[in-house]
Amino acid sequence: MSHYAPINESIRLGVTTKVSPETRSALATFCRRNGFPYLFYEILEPILSRTELILAMGVSERPWPPKGIGSITIEAVGIAMIGSEGRAYLTPVLTDFRHATNLGLSSGVTKQLLEHLRERKATTGGYLVRQGERAIEQMLGKAGFRKSDLLVATEFGEYIEYSATPETILDNLGLNKFRLGNLLALELDGNEIDRLASYQFTLSAGLVPFLIDGIQYAAILPGLIDVVAAAPPGGVPPGSSAPIFGPAPIFGGGGEIE
Repeated sequence: MSHYAPINESIRLGVTTKVSPETRSALATFCRRNGFPYLFYEILEPILSRTELILAMGVSERPWPPKGIGSITIEAVGIAMIGSEGRAYLTPVLTDFRHATNLGLSSGVTKQLLEHLRERKATTGGYLVRQGERAIEQMLGKAGFRKSDLLVATEFGEYIEYSATPETILDNLGLNKFRLGNLLALELDGNEIDRLASYQFTLSAGLVPFLIDGIQYAAILPGLIDVVAAAPPGGVPPGSSAPIFGPAPIFGGGGEIE
């Protein structure tokens, strides 16, 4: 049995696009507690004020009072932003440091997010990967991702979107066949655990430099393109300029929780 199985029994998973004051506060606390407060104050909060984000979260709840600021604690969160043509830009699942190796939780959040994107008729879900990241490219290829036509850049490097349909990702990771309870308990065989571990931990490692304010070393960027500044209403279409994070950006072509 997984070390995290009994812990995960008390965590509620769900997806929301309606960011209540309680959720906003919990997001700020989550980012601060894990050492990247700027992610909320400099990126998430400004984007949330003008753009819809899809948040898949694993949360724990205090027994009393059940509502109000501090009533939920975010244990893990996956984020998607839908742009033009139904393309979803993904941010790897972020977990609290207490869940650094909680593969069942990160995979459960991934399953919930991809299933929601499928229900929303998202055409693809994609990650922004630095050119030449062979290990990440190989892992994403096994999960069904392919290089798309979206290119963004910072002064430190160029990033290409690798994307696939939500259904393709769910199928290739085996998430379609797992019940959420079995996934959270990690009641899977060795090959299934290997496949999910490669996906979750590789993405997480690639994003870490960005989270600790070292964008120059980031192999993966969060899919939080500022669509309001970058493009007409509807998001960032293929072939258009797409600003991304960091100094002097260079433009390239290219169940609810309340």
